[in-house]
Amino acid sequence: MKRSLILLALVGVTSVALAQTPTPQLARGWPQSTIAARMRRMHRMEQWRLHQLTVLLDLTVAQRQQVRAILAEQHAAMRTSMQQMMRAMRAMRQAHMAAKRQMMAKMAHVLSAEQMAKFKVLAPPHPWFGMAGPMGRGRMGMRMHMAAPPPAPPAPPQS
Repeated sequence: MKRSLILLALVGVTSVALAQTPTPQLARGWPQSTIAARMRRMHRMEQWRLHQLTVLLDLTVAQRQQVRAILAEQHAAMRTSMQQMMRAMRAMRQAHMAAKRQMMAKMAHVLSAEQMAKFKVLAPPHPWFGMAGPMGRGRMGMRMHMAAPPPAPPAPPQS
């Protein structure tokens, strides 16, 4: 009885300690387990694709190995291309942010403090509408809800 009580307490303390241990994080902030699961899923998809090609094309063992090598080479090329694109997008985003900061500095010289406060409210939060902007993350697009324009002045009477 005493032994089972100590064992039960030890299990309880261990589970509490494990529950409070933070999961290891990567540079992007994703847990290691999420990335590992994603990699396993991608590997299974690649294996399924190779299986499909083997069955549908009646590949021999030698052809299957060559196709696997070709697909791996293409995957590596696509990964390199995606990394280059992400670096270019990051550089573009930084350039846009710098342009917006420069524009805001110029506007501060022209507008009064009150006007500048209003301008900051009216200005879009992002210099471009991309992944973090109104069109990103599954949104359908930018929908600005602005007040209706004032009615047109009446036409002068014609005589």
